[in-house]
Amino acid sequence: MGAVLYAPHALMRRFYTTYEAAHLLGVSLPTVVNWIKARRLKAHRTPGGHRRIAREELASFMMRHGIPLPPELADATAARRKALVVGEPGAVREVAAREFVEVGFATEEVGHGFAAGVAAARFQPDLIVLFADAPDGGETLAGFRADPQLATAPVLAVGPAEWAARLRAAGCAAALSPPVAQGALPAAASQVLSLSFAVSRRRQ
Repeated sequence: MGAVLYAPHALMRRFYTTYEAAHLLGVSLPTVVNWIKARRLKAHRTPGGHRRIAREELASFMMRHGIPLPPELADATAARRKALVVGEPGAVREVAAREFVEVGFATEEVGHGFAAGVAAARFQPDLIVLFADAPDGGETLAGFRADPQLATAPVLAVGPAEWAARLRAAGCAAALSPPVAQGALPAAASQVLSLSFAVSRRRQ
């Protein structure tokens, strides 16, 4: 009888148990279960009632939170982290959005106010970049923080140096002062996403 040949994709794991996901993420099993219950990490149940996490979803979750991908998930990166850039139309906002696109984010731009809330609800960003129009972030930031669906999305603010303390007190994860050097926003975003993940682990 000839040897049985298996195509590479046949050997690829498509789903992970919560225990396996916890091992790859470096967290406890209850933490993974809590993330699933909070709808931060998507999972489905098997006919027997066991939770399973798709490899693409696990890879996407790790990317969104700045967690290095293990080799077995290196090719499961179709889903990109998403950044919503909020500010007045113009070159400053466009440059910021372009920088995030260049480092691999799916990016959208929008103005302040009601439009920002609508865009955020639809786009479900992993990160919000807010060019602040008020010392406390104004109605735009207040709207983001009041929306349960956006509560876990960190906000990276840009505003005058004297606004920094109030912006952080209003719920921003970090605040940069203009002029912002090239590459500074994506670098700060990476730190903010990593810190957000670390904080969520400690809270479990």
